[in-house]
Amino acid sequence: MVLNIRISGKLVQFLGAICANFGGIVYGLMVGWPSATMPILSSTDSPLPSGPLTKKEVSWVISIMMLGGMLGTIIFGWMANHFGRKWPLIVGMLPQVVAQSLIATAQNTSFLYTARFLSGVSGGALLVLVSIYVNEISENSIRGTLGSILGIFYGFGVIIAYIICAYMPFYSVPYVGLGILALFLLFIIFPESPQYLLLKQKDAEAEKSLKFFRGSSRGDQVKLEFESLKSSIDAASTKSNNITLQDFKPATTRKALLVSYIILSGRNLSGVFVLMNYTVDIFQQAGTGIDAHISAIIVGTIQLAGTVVSAYYTDKSGRRILLISSLIGLGLCLTAIGIYFRLNEQGYNLSSVFWLPIASLSGIMFLGGPVQNIPVYVLSELLPTKIRGPVATVYMASVWPVTFLILQFYTPLADLLGIYGCMWIFAGWCFFEAVFAYFMLPETKGRNPEEIVKALEGKI
Repeated sequence: MVLNIRISGKLVQFLGAICANFGGIVYGLMVGWPSATMPILSSTDSPLPSGPLTKKEVSWVISIMMLGGMLGTIIFGWMANHFGRKWPLIVGMLPQVVAQSLIATAQNTSFLYTARFLSGVSGGALLVLVSIYVNEISENSIRGTLGSILGIFYGFGVIIAYIICAYMPFYSVPYVGLGILALFLLFIIFPESPQYLLLKQKDAEAEKSLKFFRGSSRGDQVKLEFESLKSSIDAASTKSNNITLQDFKPATTRKALLVSYIILSGRNLSGVFVLMNYTVDIFQQAGTGIDAHISAIIVGTIQLAGTVVSAYYTDKSGRRILLISSLIGLGLCLTAIGIYFRLNEQGYNLSSVFWLPIASLSGIMFLGGPVQNIPVYVLSELLPTKIRGPVATVYMASVWPVTFLILQFYTPLADLLGIYGCMWIFAGWCFFEAVFAYFMLPETKGRNPEEIVKALEGKI
């Protein structure tokens, strides 16, 4: 079913990207869910009939979502190359429906483990499919902005989690997620991406899809864009859909693979994702005297503001400069909060700088938006169309276990090295990635696939 409307092509692209990303709100909700919920479930007032959670159970509830993400990435990444981007994404949201239902009826930790795992499966589907789909329906001039919608919705979901998990009954929270997922059904009216249809040599359907996303008033321009896309994909695939080692032979492709993996790894190794899961706990340990839930909501709101600002500037200033400057600022904020915790551990009176943890975490979340979101759609911009789906699948699948290990061992590592030690490790990665991006990451803003290849070669 495809909606037949006659409105601006850019508006259609925005609507398509928004509908495809509604699952991102629920994914963000599930990422922020442990921050406010785990202190409640591990207390003597735990609403679970089975009683309070232990530290080990808390770690598993938080981290098992990443194992689900790895499985979801593998399954739905494979489906992306065989069944398209649209319908696998729709199917990929079904585990999230089951996850919310399990939390709404949870009796013990087994319900929570299963729910978090299934939520991760949907998260894997979302991250690998949405970035590809949105990239393939977007015009060059707004591709970065549309790619940022996932991050905005994700950040909005985190804020929702901080608020409702702190102030709504435990068993009421999942119904908010289910209500948001109902909006995702609007995505059904949008067609498959034109690039995927061209890969499957469905030229007529591909042209129809491109016309849908470009509007009815640009017939000649759409024809030219379609021919350009078709020739580019035909040249890359040499009339074959089978991926071989020859597809990885060009030096620009190998460089794209390296750059994509490093900046994608930074989504986890920068520490932003960990801090989202432990925000309330960190504020409680900081002893600022300000309610930890209020502090977390403030920080979450600032993170969303950072994502919105980065979305606005990503098609103006460019991806490269935005990512590098954000990494440097993030590294400085992580260093600062590490110093605070170090001095606090040594017994210094820090009442005069009680605001520093909030300011630092606010800076981390504000700058974390670009660090979290830019890599996802830059990956889909740098990689050639033919190998985009499989490589994105492999990369995402390899990143999830790292996220699992970080979340699983953050608490014991923080006990061993101190919170400040963890913050400084994350800061070190940020500074490394900033230097790497300065020398290796080309600008992709407003460039078509041929121009991006030239940028990787250093010719533009």
